[in-house]
Amino acid sequence: MLTAAEAFPVIGALVPGTAIIVGLGALVPTGALHFWPLVAWSTGGAILGDGLPFWFGSRFRNQATGLWPLSLHPDLLPRGKAFFERHGGSAVIIARFTPGVRAVVPIVAGVSGMRSLRFYVLDVVSAVIWAPAHVGAGVLVGASLAILGVMAGRLEALLIGSIVSLVLLLWLVPRLLRFVISWLESKRGPALAWAHAGKGRIRSNVASILDPARAELSGLITLAGALAGSLWLLLGVLQDLIAGDPLVYADHAILHFLEPYRSGIPMEAAMAFSRLGSGAVTLAVAAVVLVWLDRQSAWRGAAYGIAAVIGASLFTAGLDLALHRAPPSPIAPGWSLIPFPGGDLATSCAVYGILTVIAGRRLGARPRIGLITATVLFAALQLGSRVYLGLDWFSSELAALGFGFAWAAGLGLAYVARPVEPVAPWRLVAITAATLAIAGTAAVTLNRNADLARHDVGRMSTTMTCPDWLQHGWQNLPTRSLGMLGSFSGSLTIQWIGPADGLRHALAQLGWRSSAPWTFRNALEFLAPHASPAEIPALPRWDDGRRADLIMVFVGHGLAADKRLVLRLWKTSVSVTMPTGSVRTLRMGEIEMQRLRRMVSTLTIPVSEGSASAVLPRLAAVLPSARLVTRAADGVTVLLAGDRAVDAEGCLPQHRGDGAQ
Repeated sequence: MLTAAEAFPVIGALVPGTAIIVGLGALVPTGALHFWPLVAWSTGGAILGDGLPFWFGSRFRNQATGLWPLSLHPDLLPRGKAFFERHGGSAVIIARFTPGVRAVVPIVAGVSGMRSLRFYVLDVVSAVIWAPAHVGAGVLVGASLAILGVMAGRLEALLIGSIVSLVLLLWLVPRLLRFVISWLESKRGPALAWAHAGKGRIRSNVASILDPARAELSGLITLAGALAGSLWLLLGVLQDLIAGDPLVYADHAILHFLEPYRSGIPMEAAMAFSRLGSGAVTLAVAAVVLVWLDRQSAWRGAAYGIAAVIGASLFTAGLDLALHRAPPSPIAPGWSLIPFPGGDLATSCAVYGILTVIAGRRLGARPRIGLITATVLFAALQLGSRVYLGLDWFSSELAALGFGFAWAAGLGLAYVARPVEPVAPWRLVAITAATLAIAGTAAVTLNRNADLARHDVGRMSTTMTCPDWLQHGWQNLPTRSLGMLGSFSGSLTIQWIGPADGLRHALAQLGWRSSAPWTFRNALEFLAPHASPAEIPALPRWDDGRRADLIMVFVGHGLAADKRLVLRLWKTSVSVTMPTGSVRTLRMGEIEMQRLRRMVSTLTIPVSEGSASAVLPRLAAVLPSARLVTRAADGVTVLLAGDRAVDAEGCLPQHRGDGAQ
């Protein structure tokens, strides 16, 4: 039905049949749907979907333009005829893969008198090509999501699925908006007639909003959508912050993930963008623009600009008082004139958002879209740069962005719905851009050296002595690995002092091998009909934002043919001081049992079956310095170990046997 509906005139513009077929194909690797039945139904629907409009056009010919739904869009048939005349009979096949004209070409072929046999042959051929191609694309998407789901955890898979859904929504929403706006425009006249027919506040407001001389309905709908989306983002983040949901843990993982990359050109660029969005620069831009608006007698626009600054500042101050959430590092206080978490970004989004509304009020559709895109992109760059530099938590910046744009959209609705003073839009854009460039360049240049010094000392680390680590320090370290979005997985059962190579050599004595590297050839092992556990690369996994330093695999020797052990070791921010005074980095690891699961005939995924701490005694026996202890928090056996240098320095004397030390 979906593939059929997509080929009907007008209706096909609203039904995302292609996107949904790809989405259904993504369910094939999960076993929820089967490949060939889905291809068969999609092919049949595609043939039927083009065949019925062709019959409709052949049956009614030129009378078709006067029938619903073509009567609502009389321009569709001329466009379809032009496409058909340009490509001839091959237009039937081309249109199958071309959005927009697909819903018009079949009926145009019928109206033009194309022979039925020729059309249906081309219809069947194009459907036989189209259906497997789109279902197959969905299968590849589903397989990729399955691999990423195993690699990153359920919450990360949910995020990836949400991104895919967002892409589908971005495809559908503009079409729905065009349809709704077109329908509302057709109803504007009767609504205005009703509003002018009587008196009352409701009728007056309706007349004010719908009056073409004073407001644009599409602009109001766009602002209402922006307000709803921004509030949804804001409330969702606040709910997570108040409830302590995984987003809070994700803040730490993202911070640690980005920490090693804070250097060189990326760091310079991030400092520049963060300074461009700082409170000092934003307030300078707001002051200059407000003075210009005042000189243009655009007092309503100036008032909304002042409201944008005040509202954003009050919100971030209130959020800081309510949550009492400290910034991630001591470099954040004093950075800005707005000393609250997210204050800079909230103010920036609110100010540039309302200026975009004021300037866009008198611009055409394309310039307005370009201006909105630039504003959103600038906000996204500010958010990314501040999180990258560790100036604020990711969740706090998301909340600030959500409020800033929600506040700007709310003010924009009030601004657009009423008559306003004329403002030269491109002059406003030029003054804003020039002030931002001048004030931003000054801020970046004057503060560059100080910013570099602040970020160099902003790295977080913990140090403990060897006796403290053995006595109680190891008990206070994390027990499970932390994914990028705050989800916990696995069980950290290894604490290793020293470089990862020392553990690599010890594992090699027990028959462990390094995981197969990620090459194109090895990636094809996921599609091999008889994949071997030793040949499939271990899926990467992060702990607290850090990628594993060491990944080792063990197969055979008592394990089933479809199982393997995978050891991962991550570097931490904890250092241990040896008795001799030297300082060594502590690494933490896990050993996971995996089973190869064949999801479809051509896809194999390694699935976790939990922690495998039973192998720790064998590993401890070959290490130069090791101790087995029992963790009080969960009763799990933990291996405390180090390389030969640790043994030589006397940090970890041989002492095996269960029991907390």
